[in-house]
Amino acid sequence: MAKYDINELFSNDIPHLKFLSTADGEKEIYDAVSRCLRCGYCETSCPTYSLTGKETLSPRGRNQLVRKLIEGKMKPSDAAAEGLKTCLLCGACTQTCYGKVPTADIVLEARREMSGHGKSLYYKIASMLVSRKNIYSYAIKFLYLLKKSGLTYLSEKLGLFYLLNMPGLEEAQKKALRTPLKFLTEKLEKDERLKGNGKISWIYFSACGTEFIYTENGLATVEILLMVYGDGIIMKNECCGLPAYNYGSLDEARKAARKNMELYRNISMKFNEAPIILDCSSCAAFLKSYPSLFSGNEEEFENAKNFSSKVKDITEFIKPAEILHRLDSQKLEGKRVTIHDSCRASHGQGIKQELRDVLKPVLKEKLCEMPESDHCCGGAGAFAFTNIEISKKILERKIKNISSVRPDIVIASSTSCLMQIEKGLKEMYPSAKIMHYSLFLKEFLLKN
Repeated sequence: MAKYDINELFSNDIPHLKFLSTADGEKEIYDAVSRCLRCGYCETSCPTYSLTGKETLSPRGRNQLVRKLIEGKMKPSDAAAEGLKTCLLCGACTQTCYGKVPTADIVLEARREMSGHGKSLYYKIASMLVSRKNIYSYAIKFLYLLKKSGLTYLSEKLGLFYLLNMPGLEEAQKKALRTPLKFLTEKLEKDERLKGNGKISWIYFSACGTEFIYTENGLATVEILLMVYGDGIIMKNECCGLPAYNYGSLDEARKAARKNMELYRNISMKFNEAPIILDCSSCAAFLKSYPSLFSGNEEEFENAKNFSSKVKDITEFIKPAEILHRLDSQKLEGKRVTIHDSCRASHGQGIKQELRDVLKPVLKEKLCEMPESDHCCGGAGAFAFTNIEISKKILERKIKNISSVRPDIVIASSTSCLMQIEKGLKEMYPSAKIMHYSLFLKEFLLKN
């Protein structure tokens, strides 16, 4: 047996990625984790290590935990639970690392073997609903009606979340600051401009956070796309598959990917190929990673590569030359603006300068850069619900950095960031508000 064929971590009944993407191409997990030289450069970029100083809560420490699991020197996976569960999956360490070790992917592969991961009754029900978007929509509306009626407050007082062993859900319902009863696609379906009667220039992919919570962001994105880029259509997509990939079954993530790829293929045959636009950076980054789901299957891998090559985050899609003449800085008279670079935009997709190229020429000195703009806010998908105390401390650091530049508006591009920072601003710095990039452009800069 060759050195890199060792793997005592994976069991036979749980699906895993065959290869992980590294700077030197696709590698099996032991080869990927062996790229970590334990130099420690990653530690300065890791929010959990900066907060605790614990080696096991650093990228270097997590890689060594996984290496021990693979080599059979530590068993079972639950023995490494603290290190694995507390990783934000923000990707800052990989961006800092000279060897570009894919620590977040390595951690996820180890998490899949942990007891309870993706196996709870709650997750199975949620997974079933997410894969059936119409039913999922009704379930979300039902929960929103409960919230509006005050029954979620009653369940909190009775301690139902703790009886169900899901204390994180209590925090989740507190953070659901918006509970629209009419979702984004329902609103867009009535727009006659989106019928697709000829050649299209874009296809809008409605991310779940935009669809069910921040519908105003999706409306703003579509309005900008129509105004600047001409005709387009709504994809009427399924969930991107990221929740399943991060917290449940790899097979379910693949099913979601196949559905969305087939939907795009059908649209392309009916109309023409066009870029797929998203306004949630987390979902955009995951759609771009679809090829990794099918490593080892040449045909599906190539299909996924073609699909992911069409995916564009709205923060990178809008070019200065296409929109600057449409912007008016007078609407922001007397206001200061700063940018929170969402992890899955900056670390996951390498998108950072693009927003500034659009905003700086218009805002000039009104655009003030906060310290650590690309450090995680502690939202990180479900992290804020499952690691409540760590998440709160990371959020406090983010709000401190925001307040240091005294902005009136904070711009972000991921749903979990919007939700997390909105709650933090309300509690710690209420003089500022957070806005999605698209909504900010539409409301404060686009000429009437």
